[in-house]
Amino acid sequence: MTGNVDERAVLTSHHFLGQCFHITLNNGVEAFYLNGEFITDADPADGVVSLLALSRSIARASGCELKCYVLPEPDDEEWAWNDVVDAIVQRRQSSPESLHSTLAPEHPTAPRGLLARLLASRK
Repeated sequence: MTGNVDERAVLTSHHFLGQCFHITLNNGVEAFYLNGEFITDADPADGVVSLLALSRSIARASGCELKCYVLPEPDDEEWAWNDVVDAIVQRRQSSPESLHSTLAPEHPTAPRGLLARLLASRK
């Protein structure tokens, strides 16, 4: 996992994926983006707390929806978040509503999915 993000991915991610979005891979690794910019990532193997609560708080403070995406880890051992964002964009173009759930800022206690509940219970 690397934090490398190119400018093309920033523009594409903001346009297609939303102002605030959180990505969780099937191995538990997470990333948070704001305004199309990569903010940070976290790997549970490093003992880092989940980014979901922080992502929710930032989205709420920004007055935007938080879109959450769950995907498998890329096959390439040298993957970067650009690869994951590109995969989401490709899937969104073919099926726009199938990949994400939205947490609106006016609903801070919005029901959370199974994955979010499992991640929150790791604390």
